[in-house]
Amino acid sequence: MRFEDGITAQPEVLARSARAVTEGLSRVAALHPDDLVALVGIGASEHIARTAAPAWRAAGIRAVAVSAAELKNEDTPLADVYVALSESGRSAETVAALSRVKGRRLGVTNGPDSPLTSNVDEVLLLDSGPDSPVYTTGYTATLQAVGLLGEHWLGTSSDWSALPELVQSVLDAGKPVVDALAKPFGQARIIDVVGSGTANATAGEGALVLREAARAHTAQHETYNYLHGPMEPLDADSGCIVIGDGREVELATDVSRLGCPTLLLTTRGGVASSEGLTVLQLPEAGSPLAQAVLQILPLQALAWRLASDRGLRVEGFRYQQSDTKLGSS
Repeated sequence: MRFEDGITAQPEVLARSARAVTEGLSRVAALHPDDLVALVGIGASEHIARTAAPAWRAAGIRAVAVSAAELKNEDTPLADVYVALSESGRSAETVAALSRVKGRRLGVTNGPDSPLTSNVDEVLLLDSGPDSPVYTTGYTATLQAVGLLGEHWLGTSSDWSALPELVQSVLDAGKPVVDALAKPFGQARIIDVVGSGTANATAGEGALVLREAARAHTAQHETYNYLHGPMEPLDADSGCIVIGDGREVELATDVSRLGCPTLLLTTRGGVASSEGLTVLQLPEAGSPLAQAVLQILPLQALAWRLASDRGLRVEGFRYQQSDTKLGSS
């Protein structure tokens, strides 16, 4: 699937995947009250894990996130339950990690016959179909699946049925914003992507997708860490994307006054665009991980626009590594 097609396919894919995941959850056993859950992933999946863990803790699940790159060499028991996230099911580090841990193991994947499924006790299939070389549908479908899994274990529910329509509305609203920002962000020597809480996944994945698709120089930052020094190099040649509803709003205003072209993604109303600051108000999704789905959409669209302006087809990586995906040559 082409990158652009992956972006536009997400409303339909999310609706289909939600049905498959909901049906699959009927076969996922409950948690024990004191279980500690480790969410495991690498790359885009690790960004999801690092946002899902605090969201789950806030809701009542004892959860931590751990990089598969760390866990694959770890011998000390870490958790009671391991949730491995890998859209392809072929991420070498994640498969290696799950093959050695002791405890209950659940894989969330789009690959029913992948190496991951042979190294877990339970499988939750995404049924999200083919993905683009720079992940689009698989990323958002995994966010949705992890949100549904958490609610399954908690015995709660959100209205996920509304998500595809919200996704379409954000894609539509984001187009003129992306068109307006293409030139200043295309000229920026670096783009900082900043967020906290739920937006941790968006900051990480947003910076990654801009690098992978548009070959932009980016950096991801947690909001409050950003205030402690990393923003010092900012100038008019820097771009800044800020995601969030709290301290992020003031931060976006501040950095735009430094002359940086700035995009603020927020659900907070009453925040106006101004010179150097473009505000895209997102609808509220009702679930932290559903909100993360909406947050990534403008960054995917911006990555595609910058890539197109630079004559890039986004057909895969220039620098393929033979040991990151099992079965690759």
